[in-house]
Amino acid sequence: MLKTDVLIIGGGLAGLAAGSALEGKKDYLAAEREHRPGGLAATLTKGRFRFDYSGHLLHLRWPKTSKLILAALRGNCARLRRDARVYVHKSWTPYPFQANLSGMPDKVKAECVSGFLKAYKAGVRTGDGTETFSRWTRRVLGGGISRHFMLPYNAKLWQYPLERLTTEWCAPFVPVPKPEEVIEGAYGRRSEGLGYNTVFHYPKRGGIGALPNALARGLGGLRLGLEVESVNLKKGVANIRHFGPVYFRRLINTSPLDEFIERAEDAPAEVRRAAARLRHNTVYVLNLGVRGVKSDMHWGYFPGAEFPFYRAGIATNFSRALAPRGCASFYIEIATAGTPLDLASAETAILKGLKACGLLKSSSQVVEKLWLKIPCAYVIYNRERAGALPVIFDWLKTRKAQSIGRYGAWKYSFMEESVKEGLEAAEKLLKRW
Repeated sequence: MLKTDVLIIGGGLAGLAAGSALEGKKDYLAAEREHRPGGLAATLTKGRFRFDYSGHLLHLRWPKTSKLILAALRGNCARLRRDARVYVHKSWTPYPFQANLSGMPDKVKAECVSGFLKAYKAGVRTGDGTETFSRWTRRVLGGGISRHFMLPYNAKLWQYPLERLTTEWCAPFVPVPKPEEVIEGAYGRRSEGLGYNTVFHYPKRGGIGALPNALARGLGGLRLGLEVESVNLKKGVANIRHFGPVYFRRLINTSPLDEFIERAEDAPAEVRRAAARLRHNTVYVLNLGVRGVKSDMHWGYFPGAEFPFYRAGIATNFSRALAPRGCASFYIEIATAGTPLDLASAETAILKGLKACGLLKSSSQVVEKLWLKIPCAYVIYNRERAGALPVIFDWLKTRKAQSIGRYGAWKYSFMEESVKEGLEAAEKLLKRW
């Protein structure tokens, strides 16, 4: 029989941060089902290449979390200025599209600028998050920008009807420019300062997996290869596969919220019904090791229907150490609503798309490849989510349990925010002990 003060489900960034805040203060067990820390913030090796689970970048904005992350990496971190682009109408233009229309044909440029100015003059610029995305983008950004980028790109990304997708997630992820920025970006200089990710950090060596490996150092309560099969919050016991029962006084969950509630034996029917209403998409990532690529771009967005992928990035422009000399490392992302992807057909279409936009000249440049699947990738923001979360979290509060992080809190967020929530969850627990 094993007893602990705190059980942390998941050894991703949120769980690791919570463990670091509890270290030396309370006994804890952080159970991670994989045999490595980090969850999706992981780097895998294939041949002479290192591949991340898609683009994982550090957007540091809070002093406490920035200090923890940079101290853990011990100098193994570079600060980079974003070079992101959009490929539309057979042309590249800088990201964000709405403030960098200079690369577009004159007719498209005029339609987007006039549509934005018309929307701007109409009035209200803010919302409460309940408005649907399709209505919001037309109202705030105008018909042209919506038609040429916002609607087709987000339909491809979310794989969910934009007439039902709500907009609680949009800030800070969708930059809303000022009129002068739209006009200048169309007819003058490019706009470089919009968006939450204009500057980012990335490990110099080891890929993004270097971060969870660094955070895991010295965590006495971290246990890898332990999968929590069921939990009873009322009784304070969890059953771990091939390990047995673990008794705890407090619990922090970082695993996907719907899966956690499914494993919670004492969850009442109304909580189970609420969790069953939660939706997410699935993302497949094709990682490619290629020769002879000459591009300084970090990543690009692809709204066009002729491309099966919504985003493609060049990870070796974050860190040259991810590939051997003379080679580059690509990651290309395709989203589905959860349906399986025909990998062979998708690979053929991806290579065709990379050649069409000029990132590749020939399929013969590919020397390595690795498909990765993210079953729960982007959580869906809809009215069902808005109604379900209070029901679930109110019940968890009665059980003195916390569910945090991108998937534990069921939201669209970034890595530093997961670290921040892990620290805050542990601090809250220590204060109320």
